[in-house]
Amino acid sequence: MLKTLDVPTTNISNLKKNPKQIFNDAQAEKTGIYVFNRDTPAGIVMSVNDYEGMVKKLNDLEEKILDLQIEKEVQFRIQNDSGERFSDKEVRGEEVANQKPIIDEDDGWE
Repeated sequence: MLKTLDVPTTNISNLKKNPKQIFNDAQAEKTGIYVFNRDTPAGIVMSVNDYEGMVKKLNDLEEKILDLQIEKEVQFRIQNDSGERFSDKEVRGEEVANQKPIIDEDDGWE
């Protein structure tokens, strides 16, 4: 038995008949609309703004997680100081450390 969702739903036939209306509905509802194919979710239709907002939130959360992991590692290394030092590649990653620095003369720091 399919569980009733707390979000708008439609089916493949409606999406084929009038896709623009489904996108407009998603934008008006400010949520994704689940598209079903014979009682099975086939996908989700959402507005560009909602999608971009979701991606931004995901990127922000991933960055916060990385910052917390780095902070945890730094705290661990501070508490267990063995005199070990870190290379630029260890701190910033090999790809970034190998790039030539870009100096922006108009960034307000000079």
